[in-house]
Amino acid sequence: MTPGSDGKTLDGYSMEAIHKLIDLLRTEQYRPTPVRRTYIPKSKGKRPLGVPSPRDKLVQECIRLILEAIYEPNFHDNSHGFRPGRSCHTALESLRRNWTGTKWAIEADLTECFERINHHRLLDILRERIQDDRFINLIRKFLKAGYLENWEYHQTYSGTPQGSVISPILTNLYLDQLDRKLEALCQQHTKGKRRRKNPAHAGLLYQRKRLLMQGEAEPELRGTLQDELRDLNRHILQTPVSDYNDPAYARVRFLRYADDVIIGVTGPKALAEQVKDDVARFLEEDLKLELNPKKTRITHLPTEQAQFLGYRFKTASPRFRRLNMQRIGSPHNVVRTARTTTGTIKLLVPLRDLSKKLERYMAKGQPAALRTFVNQPTDYIIRRYNATIRGWYNYYQLAENVCQLNYARYVLHYSLAKTLAAKERSSVSKIFKKYRKNIVFEKPNGRTICFFDQPMRQVKKAGRATPYLDVLPTWARRRTQTRLLDGCAICASPQNVEMHHVRHIRKRGKKPQGFTSYMASINRKQIPVCRKCHRDIHRGKYDGPSLSSVLEGLQAQ
Repeated sequence: MTPGSDGKTLDGYSMEAIHKLIDLLRTEQYRPTPVRRTYIPKSKGKRPLGVPSPRDKLVQECIRLILEAIYEPNFHDNSHGFRPGRSCHTALESLRRNWTGTKWAIEADLTECFERINHHRLLDILRERIQDDRFINLIRKFLKAGYLENWEYHQTYSGTPQGSVISPILTNLYLDQLDRKLEALCQQHTKGKRRRKNPAHAGLLYQRKRLLMQGEAEPELRGTLQDELRDLNRHILQTPVSDYNDPAYARVRFLRYADDVIIGVTGPKALAEQVKDDVARFLEEDLKLELNPKKTRITHLPTEQAQFLGYRFKTASPRFRRLNMQRIGSPHNVVRTARTTTGTIKLLVPLRDLSKKLERYMAKGQPAALRTFVNQPTDYIIRRYNATIRGWYNYYQLAENVCQLNYARYVLHYSLAKTLAAKERSSVSKIFKKYRKNIVFEKPNGRTICFFDQPMRQVKKAGRATPYLDVLPTWARRRTQTRLLDGCAICASPQNVEMHHVRHIRKRGKKPQGFTSYMASINRKQIPVCRKCHRDIHRGKYDGPSLSSVLEGLQAQ
């Protein structure tokens, strides 16, 4: 129901309109309308969003399906953005699983990537595998369609409009060239099979072995050797096993989610600087993009935290545990402290960013009521609070410190109680007495809804997609099938069937009556009606059959 620049929605769409659209595409007379530009909030400032017309959305969806069938099997495995079966969680899981031992992280920020994509370079990339000039020309029309802002037309000379259906797949196509370059850099700078052993660590191990053998040979001296063994064990734990400055060993890794790129380097900082310069040069010369010098930075992971997809991550500190040396093949029955999990990646919740989001629910450092929700139904208020805390937990469930979200749950819990108290002109204690501690509300139909109370534990593994083979992917049967070919749900007329769309009942601002009550009971966003009945609905002249007959007609189909 979101209108484009032409003010039209999908309400009233019919097979007749689809056939006209097909004829325009066949004769190459189709002309996309300019997108309607709006702005959505961003972490710093606002982000432009283009809203295309419903007709353009249909054509773009067809283009997206074709491009996805051609290019999806060949995209790089380290690309996770806007791809089927992949998500932010799959990218973060790959970061945690495959980046062990990474020393430097390059947070590459592409300046206005979506707005600066070069149209000529993008079309050249498409022509490498697609030989149909009519299809290429159709994509070019969408790129050059322009946009309307405050009813003033602006031409587009570069970029893909964010908000359009084809923008994600075109961006992946364009930045796939960057993936290939990064893969080449990974192969170029990868050296050695394993790091060289640290001679100092090997010498300490030899000294400990000599003392243990001396204690076995002369049992009466064991008491005098304990202090020296204790000091040796402490020095062994503080000394690296391998030479982390070994020039014969290096690794380069990368991950990309849309325009968010993170590059990991195992080696000296000079190698990280060289990789960053190579990437910046490639972006400028080949893709006509640039790295933001203020936001692109190199982070030392053992001592600092880097950021990727809203998470903070760093190299975890080594963990220690008591270990009997006989369990690892030693002949000496001696218990010592062993170092484990060195160099693993630790994912963390960005508590500073989360505290800024909590400011909406707080006043003077304490949870406060949300006055905007006071006039809403009680179950709707609880669902809105649940959606907030559940969304945070579902996204940050891979973090090791996800239990920190319990504080956010506490703030939302008491903010909800104060909101309900303001709604009922009561106190917080009376609200807890009425709805119990976890705020359980019983609906008139007997169902209950309560505040989010699931335990916040770390999820070790996110779902991963099956690796793609170099074949065309197939799609399963759709879950819902169109009713454009059905008859009118009111008068059963098969002529001029159109789809009637309505907004959510709550958003209409009034009690559902007449045909709107039919829609609410059927629980659908659209229903097939003939043109005559559709006009009567919009003019308020509809006086049709009973609700039961409409339901029976839909269930029989």
